[in-house]
Amino acid sequence: MLPASKKLDQLTVTRFIAALSVVFFHGGRSLGILAYLPMLTAGPTAVGYFYVLSGFVMALAYYRPSVRFDFRNYWLARFSRIYPVYILSFVVTCIYYIDLIAKIKPAKVIANVFLYQAWIPDFAQSFNIAAWSLSVEAFFYVIFPFLVILAMRQPAKRVIWISLVFWVFSQIVHSILVIRFMPQDAAWLAYFPLFHLNSFVLGAAGGIWYVASGSQLQTVNQIANRFLLLASLGVVLLLLSLRDLTTLIPASFSLDNGLLAPFFLIIILSLALDTTRLAKGLSHPWLVLLGDASYALYIFHVPFRWLLEKYLIGNTFPFEKLYIVYVLGTIAVCVLIFKYIEVPARDWLRSNSRLLPFLFLDVILIYGMVRLSFILRLGGGLAGFARTQNFALRVGLVAYFSALLIFQFYMKNSWRSLALAVLSGTGVLTGLMYYAWRNGWVEGFPRPVILLIALFTFSSIYLSRSFIPFLRSRITVFS
Repeated sequence: MLPASKKLDQLTVTRFIAALSVVFFHGGRSLGILAYLPMLTAGPTAVGYFYVLSGFVMALAYYRPSVRFDFRNYWLARFSRIYPVYILSFVVTCIYYIDLIAKIKPAKVIANVFLYQAWIPDFAQSFNIAAWSLSVEAFFYVIFPFLVILAMRQPAKRVIWISLVFWVFSQIVHSILVIRFMPQDAAWLAYFPLFHLNSFVLGAAGGIWYVASGSQLQTVNQIANRFLLLASLGVVLLLLSLRDLTTLIPASFSLDNGLLAPFFLIIILSLALDTTRLAKGLSHPWLVLLGDASYALYIFHVPFRWLLEKYLIGNTFPFEKLYIVYVLGTIAVCVLIFKYIEVPARDWLRSNSRLLPFLFLDVILIYGMVRLSFILRLGGGLAGFARTQNFALRVGLVAYFSALLIFQFYMKNSWRSLALAVLSGTGVLTGLMYYAWRNGWVEGFPRPVILLIALFTFSSIYLSRSFIPFLRSRITVFS
């Protein structure tokens, strides 16, 4: 068996290639040479590759039959890995929808915040249209510990066979539903988490086999390995190129719901087992950096394009002429996001996990204080200010919580940093509410409510740290 997981750098760049395919799918399918190369714009199929690779990598990290599964560190690692960047992308997407944010149903907002939108037909493509796959990935994270614990009790070969049987079963069930029972919901079934589970399970089984094989993998014939890599890659590219022309694959079997997962796994295993110059070339630091930034590229490319079109280009300039600039600029920005936001946020959360309850508490307090301020000033019926309250709740939560982070309240833990955060958050909320009122997005601009929000937010957070014994025993009292 292999020792504690090592990072296979030659696989990392493949994440960037898959993410770039998604970027091209969302806007590049009719532009230039991309219009004639459908294998480069196969975004939904590339998402399936992500799921196979995710299962493989997670098995490498957590499949340890002789070690008890560490649930606490697992949940912390998964949360810190995807959620900070995800919620930031959600906020960026909300900027695009700022004029409609007060009208959007709370259920839709909550589904996106808590990553279960892919389970609901009307919500799957709401807000950031690429985020449905993170909802699916979150589902995989929830069930993975139980899957890997069960797998630890089975021989690796049996795990492989079970995963293949499940893959066949999943493809058949999906096909039957599309043909017989839910043809009108075929599009939603493409996002439904259960029909992507076969890809993840197959990838995890491949990772388990890789870990369990250990030293036996050192004798792999590199010529045969390269042949498997090229053959599998060739099959994938051929089917993607001919999917709209060939009748070899029935329409009810979708390339986007795991049909290519076995070939993806062979590609991943072949690259993982490669010891030639190919692996060394793919492990170049610049390529690894692009692969590391692929998550940010995937989740930010849609809102970045929307904002660019809405606020910078409008109807004055064809977006197609700026497409290459948009793609290169988005890649550059996402590299910066990875280095200066994603990695620091991930490391900070893992090093300061004891502060997570306070972060969640403050989110609840801010939301509650905004709601309480409206009730006290306007009554439970809100006197015709429903959209105003929705706007204040959603914008205020982001403004105040962001200010708490910017002014390092969780590190300084002082009333001064809290006061600065509340003042700046109130300033942002006041400005945006006034702008929303002037543009007719909300019913009014209730100044007394804003003052109450500021007062209650400061007081509630201050008192929560000063007088609740449970909290006071875990942090330093205000300085």
